[in-house]
Amino acid sequence: MAEDDTKKHAPTERRLRQAAEKGDVRRSTDLPKAAAISVATMLALGAAAGLGAHLADDVAVWLAQAGTAPVSAAAGWTLSGAELFFPLLALIAAVGLAFSLMSGGWVFALALLKIDFSKLMPSAGLGQAFSLHGLTDTAKAVLKFVVIGTVAALALQARRGDFLALAAYPAAGPLVALTLQVLASICVALAVLAGADAGLMFWQHRQRLRMSDNEMRDEMKDVAGNPHVKSRQRMLARKMARARQMSKIPEASVIVTNPTHFACALRYRRGADRAPMLLAKGAGAMAEEIIAKGRGLGIPVVQAPPLARAMYRHVEPGEHVPVALYKACAEVLAYVWRMQRWRAQGGARPKPPPVREGEIEISPWVT
Repeated sequence: MAEDDTKKHAPTERRLRQAAEKGDVRRSTDLPKAAAISVATMLALGAAAGLGAHLADDVAVWLAQAGTAPVSAAAGWTLSGAELFFPLLALIAAVGLAFSLMSGGWVFALALLKIDFSKLMPSAGLGQAFSLHGLTDTAKAVLKFVVIGTVAALALQARRGDFLALAAYPAAGPLVALTLQVLASICVALAVLAGADAGLMFWQHRQRLRMSDNEMRDEMKDVAGNPHVKSRQRMLARKMARARQMSKIPEASVIVTNPTHFACALRYRRGADRAPMLLAKGAGAMAEEIIAKGRGLGIPVVQAPPLARAMYRHVEPGEHVPVALYKACAEVLAYVWRMQRWRAQGGARPKPPPVREGEIEISPWVT
């Protein structure tokens, strides 16, 4: 069956984060521009009277000093002009930066600094100009021109009488007020266009990053782990655990068996261990391997099915046996010590511990 490569899934958070690391974010260029233009226009016209008077005074002083002041005085004039306009320019820059961060967030992507000579080819430029993105930008530019021009024309037409009245009685105050009203209408149109552009950029960004079934499966493998790799890791972990257990068998005092289904290597050193400790355990082939290695090392192998089953199910290698198993372990270890004394001193051969049936109950509250 052919794979379905249709990008029908919304992008995941991981895909969005990877795109942002490459500099691919949903950033609208119109939103910060509209905000900066609106703020600049309103503040400039709102403070026009104060700025104009201050600038007129400064220019008058500069002209009066022209020809008589030293050349170094020009630096002071430049600094005075910069102090006059710097707050306004700084505010405009701050507003533009704030709205830019709002639309796309802070992104520092070194990948964008990489030189791509293919973009210098004429074919690449033509392809970009006639691509869907290029045609969309062209359509947006035409739409903005039409909307802003229409709004400006309507605002001027609505105040046509007021502007004509200023021809007979010219005054700066009414002219500034009327101009602010027209520019306010244009700024509202800019804000609407910028909001629409931000929404369009968001939609295009999400559409561009949509994922197919194959991409979703690949990402799930990357996040959760490839099943084949995880299976291999589990197999290696089991082999390492098995090797660790087998390396501990030479320390065992006895191998307790079921007799063949389960095998547990138990250690108890009088005066050193506070309780018997399980060194290794296994079932099936692992049990046979533990028994064979124990016999090869001369370690006693004792059948105690309930004890072997209980240790296999409830005790992990490296742990001391719980209190509930102390009695059963004592019977097995006592038999092992009797066998060691018999081999050293002779006499009647000790009898092995009786093979008991049933299970040894272990309380989860008692260790």
